[in-house]
Amino acid sequence: MSEILRFEPFASTIEPEFWSGLAQHKLHSAQLSTARTPIRGEFTGGRRHALRSATANSASEAAAQTLAVPARLRISKDSWSKTGAEQDGETDSSSQQQQPGVAVPVDGFLYNTNTIEEFKKSDKSEILREVGASILEAIRSGQATRTPGLLWPFAMLSFADLKKYHFYHWAAFPAVTADPPDTTTGAAVHIADFVAGGSADVAALRTAYVEFARNSSAQSCGAFVAVYQQQNTSSPWTLFSLEDWRSAVVEEAAGVGSSVMLGFIDPSSHSTRPGWPLRNLLTWMRYSHPETTSLKVLCFRDAALGSADTQKSDAPRLQSESIVIDVQITPATELKAENQVSGWERNEKQKLAPRIVSLSSTMNPVQLAESALGLNLQLMRWRLAPSIDLGKMAATRALLVGAGTLGAYTARALLAWGVRKITFVDNGRVSFSNPARQPLYDFADSLDGGKPKAAAAAESMRRIFPNVDAQGVQLSIPMPGHSVSPAEVDSTRAAVQTLEALVANHDVVFLLTDSRESRWLPTVLGALHRKVVVCVALGFDTFVAMRHGVYPSAGAFEDTGSSDTRLGCYFCNDVVAPTDSLTDRTLDQQCTVTRPGLAPIASGMAVELLATIVQHPLGGYAPAPQKDAASDGSGDGVFGEPEHQIRGYLSGFRQHAIVGRAYSMCTACSPAVVNSYRVHGFDFLLRVFNNTLVKESAPHTPVVSVAGNDVAAANDSAGYSYLETLTGLAALHRKTDDMLDDIEWSDDGGSDDDFVAL
Repeated sequence: MSEILRFEPFASTIEPEFWSGLAQHKLHSAQLSTARTPIRGEFTGGRRHALRSATANSASEAAAQTLAVPARLRISKDSWSKTGAEQDGETDSSSQQQQPGVAVPVDGFLYNTNTIEEFKKSDKSEILREVGASILEAIRSGQATRTPGLLWPFAMLSFADLKKYHFYHWAAFPAVTADPPDTTTGAAVHIADFVAGGSADVAALRTAYVEFARNSSAQSCGAFVAVYQQQNTSSPWTLFSLEDWRSAVVEEAAGVGSSVMLGFIDPSSHSTRPGWPLRNLLTWMRYSHPETTSLKVLCFRDAALGSADTQKSDAPRLQSESIVIDVQITPATELKAENQVSGWERNEKQKLAPRIVSLSSTMNPVQLAESALGLNLQLMRWRLAPSIDLGKMAATRALLVGAGTLGAYTARALLAWGVRKITFVDNGRVSFSNPARQPLYDFADSLDGGKPKAAAAAESMRRIFPNVDAQGVQLSIPMPGHSVSPAEVDSTRAAVQTLEALVANHDVVFLLTDSRESRWLPTVLGALHRKVVVCVALGFDTFVAMRHGVYPSAGAFEDTGSSDTRLGCYFCNDVVAPTDSLTDRTLDQQCTVTRPGLAPIASGMAVELLATIVQHPLGGYAPAPQKDAASDGSGDGVFGEPEHQIRGYLSGFRQHAIVGRAYSMCTACSPAVVNSYRVHGFDFLLRVFNNTLVKESAPHTPVVSVAGNDVAAANDSAGYSYLETLTGLAALHRKTDDMLDDIEWSDDGGSDDDFVAL
């Protein structure tokens, strides 16, 4: 009596690492695309698991207590690598199989949606029809005969909520159905009862499969033709590819005591029901060999047990799970309808409904924070800036000279851009007035005299985002005009060495201090080491955010001619050298008196200026945009050409950008200054700090020597600083004074504006 052939459906087993791969795929590859993506999975032969019982009286009794495990299709982190079809002929090092054929690779298709509404409204029937059509096409074209793995594709509909790390998914295992259905005649027979040679023949079957799998591609070892010859006691089993079905049937008809079976790796562990892959395998038989209407099917579940060499011949029957069933196939001509496909997976309540996985509760909070920050940045690439290189920003090492109001806002903006290496340099302590204006500090930081600002800022950054490499360096920056006593020489030298090492080991230097002279030494060091330097300065209601020009090569330090086309630095617009501006200040001069909203505006401009530089193909050498010059955009970066100086005014809410070239007499970045430090080192700096002045009775006499380097010095009775003398500013001032001396003012009753120049 025949009965409807029933199958054990697949159940998906999705490892957590797969969802991490889906998140990366969504962010970096798919973005807004909903095109189906190839993935892969695998299944193995079904096994029943032994249960341990405290009441079992013997080992055999304990072994008899087993639990059937649902047929599993495993989807893992490896699902994002090449599909099984692409891997044919390659070695899959990730599977780490002890022998071939244990796991059957299955190609799948991911349908990932952009919204939960799109996920819910997706046409599930159309997905099944699309994948089912590919199965039938593979059968009719003969591809499935050569590559049986094409018979078992799966589909997954998904939506990834990457803010909450919730993953909605629904797996489908499309199977072409038969109506009327195929049937089975008689009960399923355990393989040990089917063979004549007992356990020896069962072990021989495993050996034959191992040999077959070793000589087949991964996509071809899931289905085969099995020929059993009971009279051949040495090698009773021979396995062939599906291409050999017809010849095997012919030989069976001519042979004596032989049986030809359609075999497949069966993921089911049910005692009588075969697994889901048999459905499409019978469809293949229906269309590829319509003359075959009845056959034996070997549901092979023992691939993981290995060959007879690794299994004892007298092993218990329980170790073998394979069964043989007799099947009656409904001919294609008798089907009521073709191309009917089913296969959506049921959920835990056995309802046709999707599932949801929440990884937020199991993930490391630090990893969640990292993913969330990366999400905000990656979203820029989806529509607005697809060519942005976020890796460049993440790899940028930022040195912040100053950890006050500007330093705090700049650090937060850098962190939002994904910068992971931030170092603070400051010598101050957190005061009670700081927390309200400087977002990296709170009230507790100002107690007991205040924490060191640099260390407190770094600690605050790590609290905000634990993955940031934030360090604080407590350091007093030596400054021009601030004398260094003999007792302070060693500590000052050490401070210079520390600061220079920091500049050398970072990619960008932000000048964020509240005095002009404190920016001088970092400017010199930035020029010497050819670093990107971004300077921010505040007035009461005005600001400037600018970048310094970068020397094209180390040899350019000695170029004092007109070939220097660099952009200017913060000091290039000055005709006087920086000097002590901190002594003898009133209370309003001791504090940074600016409109409270100005610092975040200026800091944001500075960080966005850096982002524009980093995303430009020329980096720090990128030219500033010329307002009156047309550009075809070929040399522009992702955000265009970076401006040189951005000057803003809260009065009237105005802003404009200007471009200024490097000044040959600049007291900070000119070749004369940079080369003097390169050659003479700390001795040069010490003279600058002490602001050595030379008084002369006769002008225009070269008398100043720095470590053997003669410099023209012409100090009149008013006296000029060492930097002004070195760079030629002193001579420029004298020339100006001489010109003024040569002007003859008329007092003959004419207007005040009349004068005569001689």
